[in-house]
Formats: sequence, structure tokens, C-alpha cells
Amino acid sequence: MRRDQFSRDSSFAAHLLLSTLSMSGIFMIVAGAITFAPAVVRLEFGSDSLDEIAVLTRQILQIHAVVWPVVAACLIAVTLTSLYLFNKMTEPLFRFARIFESIRQGKIPGPIRLRGHDYLKREARALNEMTAELRSLIGEIKRSQLELSGTIEEVAEALSEDDPKRVAELVSSLGEQDKVLRESLARFTDPA
Repeated sequence: MRRDQFSRDSSFAAHLLLSTLSMSGIFMIVAGAITFAPAVVRLEFGSDSLDEIAVLTRQILQIHAVVWPVVAACLIAVTLTSLYLFNKMTEPLFRFARIFESIRQGKIPGPIRLRGHDYLKREARALNEMTAELRSLIGEIKRSQLELSGTIEEVAEALSEDDPKRVAELVSSLGEQDKVLRESLARFTDPA
């Protein structure tokens, strides 16, 4: 899975952007209402003097001239911040997905390394600990399997030489090796 493909396929960026813009929009509508309300109320329910109406109209136009550029700047800032945060979150997720895919294919990868400013560092540490434990466990199982294969060959040789005492010793050794394998595999639990 390529990084750009992961980013494009994810609806997370759109959701993050939509959520932050929606919340920012609601905040700006409330702030705009609070900003415009006094002048609009005075214009609507104030005196009917043309001079006062002209003054209130100028105030409303001045507020418009100040508020809308600030609103636009805030929306741009929110959009850029959302995209920045999206990148800080999805880069680690992309790396996690690569590790999951490697494990699915039977390969235990090396430790994941995140950039200094990336999020999900605690999760990356947990994933690194998990893969290190898997690597260790697979190493134990491989060593046990090699010992088991060697013992099986020795049993076959002892049987061909018709050495019952040696066969008995090797069968005992097979039992110990079986116990080690069972203990290694017992670290995994089957949820079913």
C-alpha cells in the first residue's frame, strides 16, 4: 500500500476537515451574531433619526469590513491546521498498516520509527513491543522445531541400530521438547 493511496482512500481527512470547519463555522456564526446584534437592535428599535440610522449603518458596514476578512483568515487557518494534523496522524497510521500487512504475510518487520512531530507515539511503542515479542516467540519456536527435527533423526537412527535404551532416552527428550513447544504456543490464546 503506497502512502498517497492510503491518504486518498481514507475519509479521515475529509471528516477531520468537515468537523473542524463545521465547529469553526458555528463558532463564527455565534460570534458574528454577538458582534452585529447591538448595532442591528439599535437600528431596528432605536430612534427614527436619519443621522442615527446613518451612524448605525456605517458601524454595521465597518463591522462587516473587519469581521469577514477575520472569518476568512480563521477558516483558512482551521483548514491548514486540519491538514497538518491529518498528516501528523495518518503518517503513523500508514506505517502501522504496513506492519500489519507484513505480519499478515508472515514477515515480522523491524521497529517502527516515527518522525519527531508525529502523533501516536505510545501506540507505536506498543506495536514495537508486540513485534519484538513476536520475533522472540518465533525464534523460540524455530529453535524448538530444529531440536525436535534433530531428535526425530536420532530416534530413526537409534531404531535402525535397534538400541532400545537410546530410543527411550530420545522419546523422553521428545516429550521435553513437546513441553517447550506447548509452553511457547500457550502464550497465544484462542478467543473462540
